Amino acid sequence: MARLTRDPAPGVRAAAARHPNLPQPRLAALLDDEELAHHAAANAALPPDTIHRLLRTGGRQAGPPD
Repeated sequence: MARLTRDPAPGVRAAAARHPNLPQPRLAALLDDEELAHHAAANAALPPDTIHRLLRTGGRQAGPPD
């Protein structure tokens, strides 16, 4: 699944970023990827604390809190 987030086709990368079986470390990395952040943020497997952090910061801080 993670390999598909690096596919040359934009649609494949977007679908992979939204897939709930995407490994958590790769999902977290995609939140900082300008092209795929929106798709990763729509992933149903996104942890609640990350969702809250994205909401609190307007999507500007996806990583762990300082």
